Amino acid sequence: MTAVRADTGGTASGPAVVVGGGVVGLCVAWELARRGHQVVVLERDRVGSGASRGNAGEICSSIVGPLSQPGIVGTTLKNMYRKDSALYVHPAAALTMGTFLLKMARNATAERFRAGVRALAMLGADTDDRFAALSDGGVGVEVTKGEYLYLFPSRERAERKRAFLREHYPVDRDLGEILDGPELRALEPCLGERARSGFVLSGQARVDPGAFVDALADALRAGGVVIHEGARVTRVVSSGREVRVESTVDTFAAGHVVIAAGAGSAELTGDLGFDLPIRPGKGYSFGIAPAAPLTRVLKLEEAHVGAVPLGAGVRIAGTMEFDARDDRFNRGRIREVVNAAAPYFTGVEWSRRTAEWMGPRPMTPDGLPFIGAAPGRSRIFLATGHNMLGVMMAPSTAHLLARLVDGRDVPELRPFDPARAARRRAARPVSPAASRRRGA
Repeated sequence: MTAVRADTGGTASGPAVVVGGGVVGLCVAWELARRGHQVVVLERDRVGSGASRGNAGEICSSIVGPLSQPGIVGTTLKNMYRKDSALYVHPAAALTMGTFLLKMARNATAERFRAGVRALAMLGADTDDRFAALSDGGVGVEVTKGEYLYLFPSRERAERKRAFLREHYPVDRDLGEILDGPELRALEPCLGERARSGFVLSGQARVDPGAFVDALADALRAGGVVIHEGARVTRVVSSGREVRVESTVDTFAAGHVVIAAGAGSAELTGDLGFDLPIRPGKGYSFGIAPAAPLTRVLKLEEAHVGAVPLGAGVRIAGTMEFDARDDRFNRGRIREVVNAAAPYFTGVEWSRRTAEWMGPRPMTPDGLPFIGAAPGRSRIFLATGHNMLGVMMAPSTAHLLARLVDGRDVPELRPFDPARAARRRAARPVSPAASRRRGA
């Protein structure tokens, strides 16, 4: 395999500027600071305000794969304009989403899916070690080990999913036998009648994503990293050995820049001369309080919903919405998640749900993130497009990217090279009005 190396072109001057204060950007900042870099983080809102806080916080790197699985074209994509579909495309976004969805469909082949599984397995191979390194380095992150319980309305569907996991992932040692409804309710008394079949997958983990983000920010500030919140980046300009980062709080002369702005990264790369195929896929979550406590992560596969113990309650997370506005909260999507999840539970007052949340996840057509040097730029790097895997893959991403920034060979990053999908175009000037509208 060809190694990936950053051509640093001599000694860099100025700090490393990380654009984006989500979980990926903060992990990158931590790794760079640990390696001796002076680091500045620019976040357009508050840390973790994009897709980092309200997700399920699953850590299961041994069973991750691209969203574009074989069969998605004939099922999910066919129903994507239905409001009750797990993947919903808002009519206002349909005109701009055509090319992206076509590329996603083209990636939904068995061969490309297997290649994506291999790539993500390589990226996440040291996930446990990376989280341990964060904890040892002063980040107060609490990783909870445990089981995932997969639930289905029929034994046939449970057997099909179980066979799929065995075919594509190294899970034989951790995969339990098929259980029926009474056996499932003996494990989790809060389960409802629709949970008729399922199985346990052991050896997995979870983290409270909001607490993780806050712990990262606290550790960074304590270590001298400057985090500017409310700092909208309007443009990144490359000039020889220095990169200029223009923002609403100041202009920063940087030795290196890492764009880790999630769904907003594509706006900044356009000014660098290439289009990056990232689209915000909005996910939703909320809290419930079942009468009987939940002790395992639940995977409601047919409903495309996850349920995660969090504090004294349970976080319900799911759906994928492509909209023309990534900041619009669509209450109808919350209702669809409730309708999909409710039959799997008993003893829940769904009208009393709490902490409703929406976050724009940075989706890519092949389901893989962009990690590496920006095409044609020696001092600008990307760490973005993690789809629904940002919390899980952030520490490993940061560890590998920091090595690349330092000029090391990083063959593990080749499948994630931004050049694989970036389309070049002429850089254009940004008007003052556009600068006021845009941010990192």
